[in-house]
Amino acid sequence: MTHVQQNRGHIMRVGIIGLGRAGAVHLEACRSVPGIEVIALADPSPAARRSPLAAGIATYADLSRMLDSERLDAVSICAPPADHASLAVKCLDRGLDVLCEKPLALTSGEALDMVEAARWSGRRLLVASKFRHVPELLVARDMIRAGTLGEPVAFAVSFCSAVEMSGRWNAQRHRSGGGVIIDNGCHALDIIYFLFGSVTRVHTTLLKSVQRLAVEDSATLQVWTENGVIGSADLSWSFATGRDTYLVVHGSRGTLELGWHGSRVKVGGESWRDVGGPYNKLEAHRRMHACFMQSIANGTPPWIEAAECVGVVAAVEAAYRSLRTGAEERVELCDDARTTMRDPYGTEHAEALKG
Repeated sequence: MTHVQQNRGHIMRVGIIGLGRAGAVHLEACRSVPGIEVIALADPSPAARRSPLAAGIATYADLSRMLDSERLDAVSICAPPADHASLAVKCLDRGLDVLCEKPLALTSGEALDMVEAARWSGRRLLVASKFRHVPELLVARDMIRAGTLGEPVAFAVSFCSAVEMSGRWNAQRHRSGGGVIIDNGCHALDIIYFLFGSVTRVHTTLLKSVQRLAVEDSATLQVWTENGVIGSADLSWSFATGRDTYLVVHGSRGTLELGWHGSRVKVGGESWRDVGGPYNKLEAHRRMHACFMQSIANGTPPWIEAAECVGVVAAVEAAYRSLRTGAEERVELCDDARTTMRDPYGTEHAEALKG
């Protein structure tokens, strides 16, 4: 029986770390899922803690104090990326399951350390890959696998919008690890992994900078996948394309478009037909937290494998290497990656510890 099943009639007691934009969405999503109770939140900012405190949720300026004071089953990490690895390892070592915002870590080495900590603790470590909980993306994967579009030929992912970033921590390299590539690129590369398998190579083109930032604000990635499908990812904080679609997949028999306001498919000589509604950010997060809870309580497989979590981090690393070299770069992991990926959720170690 899992620690969630043992706890007060299957209620999962959650703490949220970081109360910025992402933390606020996680809080709202958690509070809408039956079976999840947000017990406490941690953030050093008094202003960030004010609203949850008024709602009757315990708030802490210091994470250690929250962990010492509250009886939790899991945490949702929504702090800046530079802190993800240390926070996750600390919580895993305390016996807590961890859902971590993207990017999972700044480097694949850090990500592997996090996976290893989850292995030893016997707890879950999952990245908050919200798009895997968008119904239309599940439809897209089913169509590709079923051959509805024929042989996949090419894809294009676009996460572009004009957003002033100078006042956000995302533009502070020491906190974010980079600019739009590590920010929007994580979602783009995760979608590619989800639909087409592992990313094997990346070539990055830096576009003209518009905002006066210490990090890149626009870039285009050319991406190769293990299945031989090649596509692109356009990423920008400084321009909007004017198109509604964030994903286009071209196959030998048809084309699929996923958009912010609706999704459609066209196969052969048929007319376009709708295959989904508008993107709903909160609903995607709600579904994600519900799956997180079920994965822990019932021992069901998670929506993303450890190898994919680390693989996206490694693909982002390759994208930044490509910026420096001007060439396409292979996606590489540390030499001990395969060992770390074996038994990622600690069943071997958990049994050893019981003995």
